[in-house]
Amino acid sequence: MKRIWIKLALAFMAVGASGILISTFLSIKEMDYHFNLYIRDVNEQHQRELLSLIHEGYQQENKWNEQAFLKLDTASKVLGLRVSLYDDQHRIIRVFGSKGSDAASVTSMDDRIPIVQKGKLIGYLQIEHNNSSAITLEEHFQMAHTNALQWTMVVLIVLVCVVSVLTARRIARPIVEMSAAALAAAKGNLSVRVTEPSGNDELSGLVRTFNHLIQNLQQQEELRKRLTSDIAHELRTPLNTLLAQTEGMIDGVWKPTTEHMEATRSEVLRLIRIVSDLDQVIQAEAGSMNMAHEVVNVSKVVESIVDSMRPICQQKQITLSSTIVSDAWVVGDEHRLGQVFANLLTNSFKHTAAGGKVDVMVETQGSLIIAKVVDDGSGIAAEDLPHVFERFYRGDRSRHRETGGSGLGLTIVKGIVEAHDGEIDICSVEGQGTTVTIQLPSR
Repeated sequence: MKRIWIKLALAFMAVGASGILISTFLSIKEMDYHFNLYIRDVNEQHQRELLSLIHEGYQQENKWNEQAFLKLDTASKVLGLRVSLYDDQHRIIRVFGSKGSDAASVTSMDDRIPIVQKGKLIGYLQIEHNNSSAITLEEHFQMAHTNALQWTMVVLIVLVCVVSVLTARRIARPIVEMSAAALAAAKGNLSVRVTEPSGNDELSGLVRTFNHLIQNLQQQEELRKRLTSDIAHELRTPLNTLLAQTEGMIDGVWKPTTEHMEATRSEVLRLIRIVSDLDQVIQAEAGSMNMAHEVVNVSKVVESIVDSMRPICQQKQITLSSTIVSDAWVVGDEHRLGQVFANLLTNSFKHTAAGGKVDVMVETQGSLIIAKVVDDGSGIAAEDLPHVFERFYRGDRSRHRETGGSGLGLTIVKGIVEAHDGEIDICSVEGQGTTVTIQLPSR
């Protein structure tokens, strides 16, 4: 199987070599065409000059003389031509420009040029290159030009081959690396990355996208493993508690009193709550959560939740204040929206110490309804903040349920808000407090 860089190199070579060969062929043909035109013009010029000498020599005495023959012989030798002079009966008179003047070559009469003096045919002239002479300057120039083009063509083809190989390897390197990385990722190694090539072209974008894909797969794999571990952890404790209580009753260590049965019931309710939360998370992430589509006044919903939470605030010595506009209407589910604000306030109370305060605000801004829950509690660490909406994520590494919760509440909140075409955002500074902002489209 050919490698991709070899295919690219062969393609580049084929295109480059074809262009060079076609250009060289056309250049040689064009040169030959114009050079032949030049030779034709030169021959015509020589013919006119020789005829002019013959007319001048014949005109002086109305016959051929030695002086005319001498001029014609000198001109033929200078021009490198073989000139044959015939009378009007096609009988050869003399051959000029050749040592063997009597051994004129046998040629067709059609090639002979008639010599007319004052309307009278006085003879014929035949002009030809002396075949016994060396290569003419014109031929030498033509050969030199052709050889130069041919050598240039060879050098350019070699250069194209070298550049094609280097370019093809450079272009194919990221693709080959991505192929190897994809094979490694398929075998479970999600830590592989491909070196991003310089530039900002499509290939660089492809490498960036590939690396981003592998990074997301790695994060999803880590989340999957953590989700499996967290579910096992969340279910293990109540199940072990139920098992211990049941075995205690079987062994007679615990008597099935109302108190003991209530403890067992509480563990069962905890399991039900975890399963119910998981079901809501799955529905929220899948976009299949059942939602009513009613006109709801968010202000009334928030006021109701705030009033129901005041006893808890008083018990924990937390100041709860609210700034809520009278009318903030949305289309949605009143029960689910109440669940959102109840969850947010519960989180704020858990992480706000005695003497702290929690503020709830609802306002309208154009076509949006903005709701905020602000506290001055313990806040969220910077490394935990990007993960607060993930399933089972809890910044409290102790995983104590009184402070950490099940880790599903904010995931459900985010799903409900997005089901209402809204957005939720959390800003927090560790040790200073947390602000949760919800934006909902108004009716």
